[in-house]
Amino acid sequence: MANLHDCSIGDSIQTVRPCPLTGSHDAVVVANRDRHGNSLRNVMSSDSGIIFVDPLPVEDLAKFYREEYRVSYKQSFVPKPKHILRAGGVAVERLGHSRKAAQAGMRTLDIGAGGGEWVYLMKTLGCDARGIEPNLGYGSFAKDQYGVEVFLGMYQEAAFEPESFDLLSLYQVLEHLADPVEDLRRMSRFLKTGGLFLIEVPDILFPGMRFDHKWHEGHLFGFDALTLEAVAAKAGLKARFVEVLPGNLFGVFEKSGEETLPTPSLGGHADRAKAALAAGQASYWSLADTYTKVPRRLVKRIAEKWQSARGKSPRAILDRVYRGV
Repeated sequence: MANLHDCSIGDSIQTVRPCPLTGSHDAVVVANRDRHGNSLRNVMSSDSGIIFVDPLPVEDLAKFYREEYRVSYKQSFVPKPKHILRAGGVAVERLGHSRKAAQAGMRTLDIGAGGGEWVYLMKTLGCDARGIEPNLGYGSFAKDQYGVEVFLGMYQEAAFEPESFDLLSLYQVLEHLADPVEDLRRMSRFLKTGGLFLIEVPDILFPGMRFDHKWHEGHLFGFDALTLEAVAAKAGLKARFVEVLPGNLFGVFEKSGEETLPTPSLGGHADRAKAALAAGQASYWSLADTYTKVPRRLVKRIAEKWQSARGKSPRAILDRVYRGV
């Protein structure tokens, strides 16, 4: 068995953490460094193909997300106007991806609500909208600026009644959690049987991201469409659909009322996922999009800065984005 500190990419190892889908410790090392060049071991389960950080890089995850994550990721304690504009546009896109899952009159809960843009959109659409956000700066900002109900803390600390929501959303959060199956199962207790759970995560197999940029200390799991569906099924959530988007996966899941459901077949998936990961790494520099990415981002950021400057307040920025939705 390879030593924790001298594993090379491609080495077969026994992990510290078990695969959440199979319980197996058999894995292959896929990366040893995070996007900043710091030591961070990512492995792929040999039995399921799911990718995860092993061992955990942060001991106190609650403290990290409550106090440090937003600053390390956005370099800000509260959303800047350009972040509000961008997040508002993303919220509208997510509404489209959900295929009208959200309807007026629903009671909705956004877990990991960030600056509150989705919660405010749901409120704008006539929902009884709530949120949960562990980061004090972002969560307080949402409450103060948009007048929305956001619980400040981890979802485990929230005192919502069981089965009291029609719709749950979890955007760019599941990959940050240490035990995705158990976390989804516990979150689903807030959701009515037959209710819908909207989940978005990064697509670890997306070929349009540079291989060494895929790995982040906050991203404890890397999902593809099949492993996302499998994790949800093991938590009792039935997939209505999982859509592969550029860079992300978006799924709509239904609470079955069962503790767990049969997972889709994962036989041979590790080999297929490993091949897809390697193919993406090999093809990245041959993609035309690789060379237009920087100028497109520059143009977009200039436009965002100009548009966000027109808003007199965060609410005014979002009201303009949500007009006509």
